[in-house]
Amino acid sequence: MRKDWGDVVVKNRLAIVVVLAATVLANVAMQAQSADKPRVAIKEPTVGEGISNSVRGRLNLQKLLAEMEASLQATRKFEVLSRDKSKLAAVREEQKFANSSLTKGNAATEGGLENANFLVIPTVTDFVFYRSSKPVPNLVDKYVRRDSGRLEINAQIIDTTTGAIKTTFYMKATFATSDEVVNTRGGSPSTVHFTSMAKKVSAQLADQLIDTVFPMRILNSQNRQVWINRGQDGGLNVGDVLNVYHPGVDLIDPDTGENLGSAESFTGKIKVARVNPKFTIAEILEADSPITKGDIVRKP
Repeated sequence: MRKDWGDVVVKNRLAIVVVLAATVLANVAMQAQSADKPRVAIKEPTVGEGISNSVRGRLNLQKLLAEMEASLQATRKFEVLSRDKSKLAAVREEQKFANSSLTKGNAATEGGLENANFLVIPTVTDFVFYRSSKPVPNLVDKYVRRDSGRLEINAQIIDTTTGAIKTTFYMKATFATSDEVVNTRGGSPSTVHFTSMAKKVSAQLADQLIDTVFPMRILNSQNRQVWINRGQDGGLNVGDVLNVYHPGVDLIDPDTGENLGSAESFTGKIKVARVNPKFTIAEILEADSPITKGDIVRKP
């Protein structure tokens, strides 16, 4: 059988066009999905005046910032914008290169960076990173060592459209090791413990920001079960007991016109039974009135 090579060429070209079109549509869809997400930027954490100079050297602000950004990204509900000075300088350098005579196009155009809808300004208000050692009675060069630490942060959330402080979050994490008999005294705790505390406060930040921007809501209610719009990224665990409220009319401040929220009425309690990647299933423990789609879920 003879092949009509003209038809083969046409078919191959059509196939290429279809693939390119699908790629373009996929990119457009991804950009549209990203555009629908609130854009959040986190400023590099500052240190409060109450933090002593002796522990500031162990306070890794870059690590803390990286963990905060990673926690917000993991929620998949925000577009996280970098405000790291070194990263922005690298972007600026790439933009200048894109506009130079060395490149074919100018994909990385100057002035193409997005602005944030919400700006997170964290301040370390308390930091302890301490190692204690005491001699073991009747033993030479033997010491009981214990490491402990505490990290407390206040974070203001600024609405960049109005400049208003939307809310202030408080986060805290601690650690303490078991007593260990060692041969020397002195030193400082492992940086692993600081990373652990940074991850914990970052997870708290993500949970609180989600609750502020995207309150937990009932997706569906059937028999004695409900489905919630939170998954593995929502900070919920099996066994958690949550309160359910029915939203009422908006409460408007008569002096400022500000929306202060809604007049919520308590509906009942639910208990988390299963946490899926993108949603959570809970059992109804008690209900003063029917729990329905759209009801607000809050942690006690």
